[in-house]
Amino acid sequence: MEQKIRCRTCAAEYDASLVRCPFCGTAYALAEEKEYMGKLEEVREELHQQTVKGDKRIKKGMSATVRVILAAVVVAVLLLFGILWLSGRSERSRSDQKKEEFLQNQGITTQQEVTDR
Repeated sequence: MEQKIRCRTCAAEYDASLVRCPFCGTAYALAEEKEYMGKLEEVREELHQQTVKGDKRIKKGMSATVRVILAAVVVAVLLLFGILWLSGRSERSRSDQKKEEFLQNQGITTQQEVTDR
């Protein structure tokens, strides 16, 4: 059985679940508070859901950013090692040429020239 209340303004009887008297529009405080608290709970839940979604998006974005940064670091390190390796090869090649020129100027035959003959 639904609870009935009497309006304090017009004395009409109506259902206690209504927020306002259907006859004169006077607010019923308990129903009004219950409705307000229900809406407030809906807003709180929606805010919570948005926060969870936002946190997931942030984590996903950060994860992607970290992967990109790691890939960039790996590429940079590989490039650096490649440059150092090529530089070392070039330097060794120049050093070998200088040694061979020096030995030729001294009249010394290198092992490579002996095998070439």
